[in-house]
Amino acid sequence: MRILLINPVYPISETPSPPLGLAYLAAALEAAGMEVRVLDLVVRPYSEEMLAAVLDELRPGLVGATAVTMTIDAALAVIADAKRLRPEAVTVVGGPHVTFCAAETLAACPALDVVAIGEGEETVVELGRAVQAGAGLAGVRGIAFREEGGVRITAR
Repeated sequence: MRILLINPVYPISETPSPPLGLAYLAAALEAAGMEVRVLDLVVRPYSEEMLAAVLDELRPGLVGATAVTMTIDAALAVIADAKRLRPEAVTVVGGPHVTFCAAETLAACPALDVVAIGEGEETVVELGRAVQAGAGLAGVRGIAFREEGGVRITAR
C-alpha cells in the first residue's frame, strides 16, 4: 500500500517547522509495512501540476491531510484536487479541527471519504490495512465516513 500524507499550506508567515504529527503517522505506517511519502506544502509551493506529478509517481491508494482550523480550507482544497486527479484513492483528513467537526467536514467536502478522529497513529494503520484489503470501513476504529445517506462514527 502506498500512502501520501499532506501538510497543507499555513496561512501566516512564520518559520516553518517539520510536520511532526505527519511524521508520527508515517512512522506508524512504515512500521506496518506501507510505503509513505509526506508532502509538506509549507515549504514546497503548491500547484495542481506538482500534485499530479506526485500522484502519478506514487500511485497512492490513500491520500491524507492534516488540518487545524487555520488550514482546513487549504487541506480540503488539496484533498479535492487529489480526488479529482486520482479518484480511486481513498481520501482522509485528520487533526484537531476535524476531530470536533467530523460530520460537518464530510458535508462540506464531497471529495473527502474519511475523517480521522483523535490520535491517528493506530487509526491510520487500520485504515491503510482496510483500504489495502478492499474491506469496508466499519471495522476501522476512530473514523467518520458516509454511510447510507448519513455519517457513521466508529468507536475510538
